[in-house]
Amino acid sequence: MMSTLTMLSRITGFLRIWATAFALGATGLMSAYSVANNIPNMIFELVAGGIISSLFIPMFMELREQTGDDAAWAFSSRVFNLALLCLGVIGVIGTIFPEPFIWTQTFRMSPQEAAKVVPAATFFFRFFALQVVLYGAGSIISGLLNSRRQYFWPAVGPVFNNVVAIGAMLAFVALGGDVSGQATAAGPAAIVLALGTTLAVFVMFAVQVPAVFKSGWKYSAGLGLRDPAVRRMLRLAIPTFIYVVTNLVAVSFRNSSALAVSEKGVSVLTYAWVFYQLPYGILAVALATAVFTELSDSAGKTDMVAFKQTFARGLRATGVMMLPASAVMVALAVPLVTLYRVGAFTAEDIPLVAGALRWWAAGLIFYALTMFLLRTFYSLKDTKTPMWVNLALTIGVQITLYVVLSTGVGEWAGIGINGIPMADVAAYFCISVTLGLLLRRRIGGFDSSGVTWTFARMAFASAIGGAAAWAITWASPGLAGNPGGALIQVTLGGIVGLGIAFGVGRILGVAEVASGMTLARRTIARRFGRGA
Repeated sequence: MMSTLTMLSRITGFLRIWATAFALGATGLMSAYSVANNIPNMIFELVAGGIISSLFIPMFMELREQTGDDAAWAFSSRVFNLALLCLGVIGVIGTIFPEPFIWTQTFRMSPQEAAKVVPAATFFFRFFALQVVLYGAGSIISGLLNSRRQYFWPAVGPVFNNVVAIGAMLAFVALGGDVSGQATAAGPAAIVLALGTTLAVFVMFAVQVPAVFKSGWKYSAGLGLRDPAVRRMLRLAIPTFIYVVTNLVAVSFRNSSALAVSEKGVSVLTYAWVFYQLPYGILAVALATAVFTELSDSAGKTDMVAFKQTFARGLRATGVMMLPASAVMVALAVPLVTLYRVGAFTAEDIPLVAGALRWWAAGLIFYALTMFLLRTFYSLKDTKTPMWVNLALTIGVQITLYVVLSTGVGEWAGIGINGIPMADVAAYFCISVTLGLLLRRRIGGFDSSGVTWTFARMAFASAIGGAAAWAITWASPGLAGNPGGALIQVTLGGIVGLGIAFGVGRILGVAEVASGMTLARRTIARRFGRGA
């Protein structure tokens, strides 16, 4: 059920980005919109997101286990109130003084280029700043529901978000929104777009509220700064805070470097990022969320045997899912991006977005492993190790490569927008390997040889599947260049490429593929039997 809902969320997410391509294209206005809309997410991650995802669920479950529901509910209310207070202050400041926030994303632009993006981004951010409060409240509600193993509303909330945002994009077009200049940033179409985008975030939060009260949540007022559990969480949150600050700085360098290449830079990355995140969001997030709950439970009970078994299974499953998706996405990058070719999105934008997508897709496995390993450390209530690893490698590898590869140094002019995803691949590779080695030192052996052998077989199978997907696009040039033909190429290439990859994996004896196929056959048989 959770994977199905997550898939629905990602499908509507694609429809949202398709509507965005239709309305805004890969333009400077799209970059301005993206920069302004991304800042609330970044601030939320800085103040509350990392703390909630890394500490709130494990501590809530531990309190409930040790002291009962009443103490756990009180703790959750105090965290909720603290998050609203901190994020509310930042949201108000951002609404009144948006310029410093926008500067963090545009500081590498020349004054001439900044004039094409900054005014519109400033306008949008005045509407978007208060989203940070909604994201913070929603994440705590989602955390409470997930801790009760209720995944439906946290998974379906983003669907409502996407539907409302799609309506805002279509309204922008219907009202005559213009993407050619800065005048759009003060017109009625832009106001409707800004209000609709914020309304979408509010709806995502609001649909979860009845479910959390139905689950038994007993809200209480007060910040509880003298509560030992709250104080403990705040102490543990310091490394997480530093970790997320580091990521915030990295994203700032990513966006400003992309805009230093071109005013379209951020919009190009935004469109590529959606497809890059699609397989991770559909498959790996659902897996990681469920596994994180189980890892936190095992860690709370100090059952390290169960902890290592759950971790190893989750790691193997991550590789089995992400490696075929990575290979097929590299092969189908051009037809995938061609699906955006509607409205304001032009044929000239396709190679730019497809190039960035290929590089990101090639390193998808390293991103997925990094996220999985982070959750594993957080389930152990270890926030310091990820902080130090992230601080060293984000500054030493990721940020440095953003600047060097995008715009170059000295006489070397760099390689342009593709330098951004290349830097990410290198950074996630280094971070995932380092975290894996440190985790092994901490918990001991976790069937690393079995995990490596599974990855090696699936990488081989995925390469064959990717080659088959590419062959389909090569053999059907008449379908290229338009969304309808691209959809056929993506559908055929995806089915054949993934089918071959998992089929070869099955032949090579990858256990996760065999068990997944058995589960699929049983599910189809049950549904066919009910239909008969």
